[in-house]
Amino acid sequence: MGYDSLISLIDGMASDFLFLDSKEINVPAAGKLLNKLDELIKEADSQKVFQLKSVVRGLSLLLEKTVLDDIDDKEAGFNVLEKGIILMQEIGDSLKNTGGYEGDIGIFMKSIAALTGEQRATSNEVIAEEQLTVEESVEVSQQEHQAPETVEIQDESLLRDFITEGLEYIDEIEVNILNLEQDPENKDYINAIFRPFHSIKGVASFLNLEQIRELAHSLETILDGARNGELSVTSWFIDVILDGADALKAMIVKLKNNLEGRTAEPLNIDLSALRGRIKNIEQGEPDTQERKKVGEILVEEGVITEKGLKEGLEIAQQAISSKKIGETLIAEGKVTPKQVSRALRKQAGQGTDTATIRVNIKKLDNLIDMVGELVITQAMIRQDRIIQSNGDRKLVGNISQLSSITSELQRTSTSLRMIPIKKTFQRMSRLVRDLSRDAGKLVGIIMEGEDTEIDRNMVDEIYNPLVHMVRNAVDHGIDSPEERIKLGKPEKGLVRLRAYHKGGNVVIEISDDGKGLDKDRILKKAVDNGVVDSSDSLSDQDIYRLIFHPGLSTAKKVTDVSGRGVGMDVVKQAVEKLRGKVEIGSISGEGTTLTLSFPLTMAIIDGMIVRVGEKKYIIPTTAISKLLRPTREEYNRVVGKGETINVMGNLVPLVRLHELFDIEPEHQDPWEAIMVVVEGENKSKCLLVDEIIGKEEVVIKSLGEGLKSARGVSGGAILGDGNVGLILDPEGLFELSEM
Repeated sequence: MGYDSLISLIDGMASDFLFLDSKEINVPAAGKLLNKLDELIKEADSQKVFQLKSVVRGLSLLLEKTVLDDIDDKEAGFNVLEKGIILMQEIGDSLKNTGGYEGDIGIFMKSIAALTGEQRATSNEVIAEEQLTVEESVEVSQQEHQAPETVEIQDESLLRDFITEGLEYIDEIEVNILNLEQDPENKDYINAIFRPFHSIKGVASFLNLEQIRELAHSLETILDGARNGELSVTSWFIDVILDGADALKAMIVKLKNNLEGRTAEPLNIDLSALRGRIKNIEQGEPDTQERKKVGEILVEEGVITEKGLKEGLEIAQQAISSKKIGETLIAEGKVTPKQVSRALRKQAGQGTDTATIRVNIKKLDNLIDMVGELVITQAMIRQDRIIQSNGDRKLVGNISQLSSITSELQRTSTSLRMIPIKKTFQRMSRLVRDLSRDAGKLVGIIMEGEDTEIDRNMVDEIYNPLVHMVRNAVDHGIDSPEERIKLGKPEKGLVRLRAYHKGGNVVIEISDDGKGLDKDRILKKAVDNGVVDSSDSLSDQDIYRLIFHPGLSTAKKVTDVSGRGVGMDVVKQAVEKLRGKVEIGSISGEGTTLTLSFPLTMAIIDGMIVRVGEKKYIIPTTAISKLLRPTREEYNRVVGKGETINVMGNLVPLVRLHELFDIEPEHQDPWEAIMVVVEGENKSKCLLVDEIIGKEEVVIKSLGEGLKSARGVSGGAILGDGNVGLILDPEGLFELSEM
């Protein structure tokens, strides 16, 4: 019996669980979990896995009661939720490996009963009996507390457009509000925020969405006051605008759920309190969280000393015409204009108006698929033996022109699915801002490569892993301000996000300048948990990779963000689901860098087609540094290193592809074959092949679920002769060759 769908649902639950807060559960996130639990109950019932069904029902009841504040000890409730997730994963692993589960869930079910007051099945003998009381209580509770708000739909088409555009407006607002926080006097940013609120208000009024219209109007009013100079843009002002945008987004999402017939989640927003905060701003209430002044920022960053700042302030006050501190410090030669500019604002990309048209993604997918078929067909025509033997110059010219046009059409259509990672990075900027304030730390964020494009289907998939790693960086990667000062670091920590293309992959780096990973603590925890043996000889990289093991957390205390031991293993699973990989680099006292690498699954790549025996393979040309046929003297067998080829004075390890893929080659001796020198993971290796067939542009095709975890292969492509060629992953080949 196959349990793939069941295990997939369990993994999704584990991933979503990461983003619940232990002290104050986020209701929308909890609602999402409840929906997943319902799916799990149905799937477990259909597959007759009654132990899992009973566990899931218990978790559903516990989560429901936690959201409704019916659990006295929330910390204990959250710990039981965590144990339930781990137990589900244990059951899923057992089903996958043995086709059944022989463990006893009795102790866990008793802990559920103790917290909820519901007497559940507590031993395997009664698991198979239908326990309707809990399920009915959950359903009744959901009906009472999550009844969808009725909305009279006058024009469904217009409402759908409003929902789509409204959510886009909120994203636009978030980007520009963060820019405004860096440059509070910039009226262009205020106008860029004002316009979306005004648009939301106008359409909401037409559709009789009174709550949305009223809130958008209130936010528009205080923005107008800031635009006219009547109100100051303070951090309190920024907080209210962001919270107002979040409230509007929640209300629009609720409309969407109603329209699609889903169970609406209750709004976890106190609108009356939000209105009160907006009113306080209108009345000019004093701000207790004023932004730091330019001079303070320059001192924080170590550009000037406290004494230098004090002298600058005295000079500025004595000047005949008032001067700003930045101007005074520049005039005195204490700082450069660039340093003042950096302190005043972060450079942020500004959106430009472009003409766009909204297209259903299914239509776009169909277009790309058909263009891919067109490319394959024209390659077959071009390589047809009858066509190649025909000497008609006009026919040859026409086919060449067809190939050129088809390649350009393919390149253009594929690029339609590629979107900049900028919006995802901007969401991380908001996350860092909120997390740093909650943790009482000073943390800034630098983003590089925001225009790097990725497949739109990957955006949602990489969001959760990024969120978790950024949370880790802020929570226990960055030191506290006091610790940083003692260590001679700037008081303000730094998280850096960087994206770029490398070797046919999209690479995303998340780094911080915090304390770095504690190798001794990681190793001790791993030994205590029985993950490794104390006698094992592990490199630094081997130790760092241990944090991806389930249940291994080295956090000194559990927080809302981290420390529960459910995290980096799920992050690794999410990355590997996209056939990506995670690498860790860390220097004690200086910080940690996590590098995510994903294949461009929908991109055209230039590939070198090679033959090994009767099989053809494709190597991305971006990974190839040289092609050569070595002499007998350039071949060496080195003790401890195996076979090597002397490439321009360097001994490069030899990898025999025919041995890795278990096929019969044409040539065994390296001096009779051809060497393809490929690079990956900061090292090079020689791949032994029989023949170089030629260079060709190919579209990467997924190999499907069955082969997605195959090492050394990143995808497939249909070649001009109609056969499928495997696209080789150099780094995966390196791992295979070193096993």
